[in-house]
Amino acid sequence: MSTPAAPVVGTRRRVALFTVFATSLIAMLDLTISAVALPVIRTDLSASLTSLQWMFDAYTLAFAGLVLTGGAVSDRLGHRTGLLASTSLFIVGSAVCGLADSAGVLIAGRALQGVGAAMLVPAAMALISLLAGGDAARAKLLGIWSALSGAAIAFGPVAGGWLVATFDWRILFQINVPLGIAAIVLVVFTVDSIAPAEGRRLDLPGLLLGSLGALALAYGIIEGVVVGFGSPVILGSFAVAVLALVAFIAVERRSEHAMMPLSLFSSKPFTASTIVAFVLGFGLSSSFFFLSQLLQQAFGYSPFKAGIGFLPAAVMLVLAAPIAGKLMARYGAAQIVSVGLAVGGVGLAALWFTDADTGYGGIWWAVGLIGIGWGLTLPPVNTVALGSVPPERAGTASGTVETGLQFGTVVGIAAIGAAQVSTFLDDLRDRLAAQPLGGELGRVTEQLSEGRVPGDAPVAADVLADVARAASASGLNVAFLVAGLVTIAAIAPTLWGMPRKAFGDPAAAGGQTAEPAVGSDAPSSRST
Repeated sequence: MSTPAAPVVGTRRRVALFTVFATSLIAMLDLTISAVALPVIRTDLSASLTSLQWMFDAYTLAFAGLVLTGGAVSDRLGHRTGLLASTSLFIVGSAVCGLADSAGVLIAGRALQGVGAAMLVPAAMALISLLAGGDAARAKLLGIWSALSGAAIAFGPVAGGWLVATFDWRILFQINVPLGIAAIVLVVFTVDSIAPAEGRRLDLPGLLLGSLGALALAYGIIEGVVVGFGSPVILGSFAVAVLALVAFIAVERRSEHAMMPLSLFSSKPFTASTIVAFVLGFGLSSSFFFLSQLLQQAFGYSPFKAGIGFLPAAVMLVLAAPIAGKLMARYGAAQIVSVGLAVGGVGLAALWFTDADTGYGGIWWAVGLIGIGWGLTLPPVNTVALGSVPPERAGTASGTVETGLQFGTVVGIAAIGAAQVSTFLDDLRDRLAAQPLGGELGRVTEQLSEGRVPGDAPVAADVLADVARAASASGLNVAFLVAGLVTIAAIAPTLWGMPRKAFGDPAAAGGQTAEPAVGSDAPSSRST
């Protein structure tokens, strides 16, 4: 187990804690801060809807695929060195995003950011534990981190909307460069060197197979809309995904250093918690991606106004999360999680009834329900997951649930996005076929599908813009309905496996869960 070379006290300790908190929260903020900028980026870089999915998924996929391994790498390097290395990598990825002149470069930069965040967050949480100086302080600090990370994710679109409106979409990534450099300087001067842990081997076969399976699955779903799901390339991608994931399970069953020990799933509460976490990512987390498009592409809002449109979800999430722990301790996790899933699912499904003329007055309450569902559900899921495994496995259990959540987001954006894009394109073609475009039909369809309204078409630009908005709303209707139904369906595994009796401690009300082990089971992120 790694320990600090000497206790950090006084002002220096407070500065060190502030630095570690701020650095890790930047990574959590980047999960959602770019959501409202995607339509602007789409227009600026002439990107397709599938490219938008990759821009969002690249960060989440890298983060989810590497977060368990990131904790182990941080152990091997020493957590201070791990934080410095991962922050440097995050800065490089941010710089690539800020300078991107094409969708492909931006996607690569987002992936690099995600790789950095996968080690940054576990290293930061380990340092928070080590700097705390005692069990009570450690529990309090990790609870504060959990609450702040949830706030960062929830308010990311709001901050992103303001930055894009005030500056440019590139500022969302460029701002990480000076902030990251400042964090590195403060870490160097305020955080003592941490001795690397010994004896923990990296599960490279598990890492490679798990990442390959997830990437192949996401590629097949996202690109299948474009080239056709019967294409040999897409069928081959799905075959690779299945084979890689089957091999991953076989390797993890036999490995002495498995990054995701399958023995954890012998616990029914842990299994149910992981399934629910995946569905939360699939439905509620991915809704940030689709809600941004509804507000901007269908309603025609500016990025700033769209960011403000996220406020009901952000506020209700922050209010609901502290209540969830107390309610769970009194009524049981299964009941509270089921209510959260039902409320969030209804909020999502309600957006099925919107069209381009609905306006925000018709959806604000549904956006608020999404936030309530998220806030009521995730804290109990984390508490049950960590409370159902031995304390020495807390870090791995936490990382597994986080991985399930982030992979759920990746698959949700890919699968729901595939339905959205297919419906959007079909509806767009049908609407344009009724317009007197003649031989310009193909060109106009292609440009509108990329977010550009041609000014030289036989039909007026404002008419074409209205057609595109209506088609966008049609595609998003399907997306929200699917997300809502899947979220509500997760009530079944909740009632099957999660405790129905009073569970946990009211002290967990802030969304904090059992504290992660430092060393043998590196901590990983837990968002509220």
